[in-house]
Amino acid sequence: MNRILPVVALGLLLLTPASEAQQIPEQAKIHLVGYGEAFVLAVNDESPEERLRTVREIYADATIEAAGEERLVGLFDRLRGDYGELEYHHSEVTFRTLHIYARSRGAERWLDFQLRADPEPPHKILRLFFIADVAEPVYLPNGRIEGHETLEWLDGYIEKLIEENDLSASLLIARGDQPFFERSFGFADAAKTRPVTAETRFNLGSGNKMFTALAVVLLESEGKLSFDDPILKYFPDFPDQGFARSATIHHLLSHTSGLGDYRNDEYKRHWDGITRLIDVLPFVYADRVYFAPGSEFGYSNSGYLLAGLIVEKISGKDYFNFVREHLFEPLGMKDTDSYLRDGSTADLADPLSRAEGGWTTAAHGLRGTSAGGGFSTPRDMFDFTRGLISGRIIESDRLDLMLESKNSEMEAASAYGYGFILERSKTGMASFGHGGLASGINFGLRYFPKPDITFVIFSNQDNGAYDDLRKNIVKLITGDR
Repeated sequence: MNRILPVVALGLLLLTPASEAQQIPEQAKIHLVGYGEAFVLAVNDESPEERLRTVREIYADATIEAAGEERLVGLFDRLRGDYGELEYHHSEVTFRTLHIYARSRGAERWLDFQLRADPEPPHKILRLFFIADVAEPVYLPNGRIEGHETLEWLDGYIEKLIEENDLSASLLIARGDQPFFERSFGFADAAKTRPVTAETRFNLGSGNKMFTALAVVLLESEGKLSFDDPILKYFPDFPDQGFARSATIHHLLSHTSGLGDYRNDEYKRHWDGITRLIDVLPFVYADRVYFAPGSEFGYSNSGYLLAGLIVEKISGKDYFNFVREHLFEPLGMKDTDSYLRDGSTADLADPLSRAEGGWTTAAHGLRGTSAGGGFSTPRDMFDFTRGLISGRIIESDRLDLMLESKNSEMEAASAYGYGFILERSKTGMASFGHGGLASGINFGLRYFPKPDITFVIFSNQDNGAYDDLRKNIVKLITGDR
């Protein structure tokens, strides 16, 4: 597994002050990186006095007051017991997170300790919130992404991930209309009888949200709906009538509605028989509203399920047919759809989770929804990107609207528009796209307008090496080192 220790397993108090919505200033990142090495030294040094000194050095006063020094010192002892002595490699800061990369000598694997940092001076640590399995950290070449030496290094790096981490993936990197790096490797099934090829269709996870938002914007551009339309207009029987009057299509598309995730245990007990969006609606109705619409950012699959149903109600067409006719077919995306997972479609990659001695097929429903779960290939998603930015789907002013951040003042890991995640690298390079993540499902699409580079990557495994490959290719593109 590539995500091995959630915050609750640490037994620490979770602190989420409003200030976390801000970013870490560049000048503060230098000492934060230094905290990374101090953290590892405290795990290795079993002296309570030295660990206490480190707690006082690196943790914010609010964290020490809330959690207590003894509890924070005890965390170092627990980590030493779980992972043994750590070999420090390096640290880096992204958004509000300090990543500490170290090798566990006890468990013989590389780990990414993820700690939330306080954006308010003096910029200390708020909490450890996640630990992920990763591939061995590497030092990246300094050349241009298209350079012969860089691509040669990338080929070798992929071979290392295949050999050491058994990685299966398919990826493409292009400048303009011309791909300059493509690789597909590994296997599409747990038994390793179906090699991954460029034609293998991988699960998009939440990548479908881009299609759903575009479908809504298409209807809006035709004057058939308004982003300010209340949810009640389309769902008059919504259980929370007050919410349905105040929540709008804008809130659904921007993850600011207050709705959560319909994919609970009850839904999963029925997902083998669900093939229509309307069949999911009862599970959305059964969920609760978590905050007032527009007051916070909260990633919501339920919101995008409702958005898909609105497309159906306005167009009079099945959601899956609508996106196929208005997006996939016009762009020649012949290998993209929300296929049934019943063996009727060839070349679908099985979602794989680690098992004793190998891989096992992870459980998923029969069909995806407007919130995620469709399938595609790197080539199709490249064609999608080129069609999007060339105006073949929507006019440029509508795309600009979709790429405006709708949550810049709210707590969120990155900015979100309508159906697109908006990012900016350490070097200031902007990009947009989406990702997908579930058991045995990994997907990433990033388009970088300034260099006109498209990057698409899929994996059908719970494999930490996927995250490392994706992150390192983005660094090669942006120049972040």
